Amino acid sequence: MTEIASEHSRLKLNEAGNQILSWIWKHPVTEKNLEIIAGYDSSERFFNSGSYLMFPWVNRHTSETIQLCEETISLHDLGTKDAKGYPSHGLAYSWRRSVIDRTDHSVLFELVPDESVSLTPLGKIRVREEYSLHTISKEEVLTLRTFFQNENSIPFRFCYGYHPYFRIHSQSSLAQLRSNLKKQIPLQEDLIPVYPIYGVETDVFDLEKIPKLDSLFYGEEPNVLLQVRNEAYQVAIHSYADHSTEIPLSYVQIYTDFSGNRIAIEPMSAPGNAYLHGFSLTTLLPEEEKSGCFQISLSAL
Repeated sequence: MTEIASEHSRLKLNEAGNQILSWIWKHPVTEKNLEIIAGYDSSERFFNSGSYLMFPWVNRHTSETIQLCEETISLHDLGTKDAKGYPSHGLAYSWRRSVIDRTDHSVLFELVPDESVSLTPLGKIRVREEYSLHTISKEEVLTLRTFFQNENSIPFRFCYGYHPYFRIHSQSSLAQLRSNLKKQIPLQEDLIPVYPIYGVETDVFDLEKIPKLDSLFYGEEPNVLLQVRNEAYQVAIHSYADHSTEIPLSYVQIYTDFSGNRIAIEPMSAPGNAYLHGFSLTTLLPEEEKSGCFQISLSAL
């Protein structure tokens, strides 16, 4: 198990490093210990809790094959499928992580590709994850930066994202979502985005309580606030790209599951099924490295 801490919170990851077991924050006013991430439960399906990486595609992919560089790979026996039979959440979610650097406040992992893809172009993408945890002013800030380096001899195209579940210490009527996201991307009944991609105005973030959602949104620098009034705190999920070499995480999938007292707020670099349409993909030239970043900030209300 890997653990990092700051003055007011502690983050634990499982032994493989591919799931968050817990993130506990001590509220600065009430001094109550709050579980922020709905920690990974190994007795459930891998995708039902915690937080995991989606790569080289996000959410759903409607083909049984995927082209990586110039190689077409069958997904028949790889990864996982959703209820419609679509390959889901990429292939790297459960790869084991190796610790390559660590301090009390941060840890840097390198992903170890599964043997099933180690000889494919995907196995030649070096992926690293850096978690850092700090108390900044009156906020608790978890930063997750992901690095991708192409060790293939030809360009590689991909998208990525994360799927964290946040615990809501409240009934849905006592929690609210606020955001700078003003565009919602229509989804079909099978939750595949409508292509060509377009956005419509949304009032989801102006409502007094969180509606039932499995919905996709877009914004240049998304910032989503989950406000839990009866526990007097808020969680902000913020994505940004400071430099041209950084990968913007401009898409956010939000899934509410109040039966599990949790909500998924997923920062992504592209919408679902983007691979088949060549839409919003990141291109890595040989030996090139790019990274993307998002932060989760906690503060009292």
